[in-house]
Amino acid sequence: VRTARAKGVGEIRLLVAHVLPNALVPVLAVLGVSFGGLFGGALVTETVFAQQGMGRLIYDAVMGNDANLAVAGLLVATLLTLTASLLTDLLCAVIDPRIALE
Repeated sequence: VRTARAKGVGEIRLLVAHVLPNALVPVLAVLGVSFGGLFGGALVTETVFAQQGMGRLIYDAVMGNDANLAVAGLLVATLLTLTASLLTDLLCAVIDPRIALE
């Protein structure tokens, strides 16, 4: 950033081209990892407020000994979490070329 300012790069271009990509990578990484926590939060929220949703469905399946539904719901939640993590990694590699895809 200091070198770009010394070369006379404008503030908007400096922010968009130099600061934003470096600041966006850790934010995306945290958001991608915390995506799985949404399902835990959904379980608590749906149980407390008596709403119907995926968290409540899995909870009722576990409490009712419905193993097939519980495994299917957890499998869907796991696939969504893994997909979010993969997309986060790919976006980080696109934003910051120093991150290599091997």
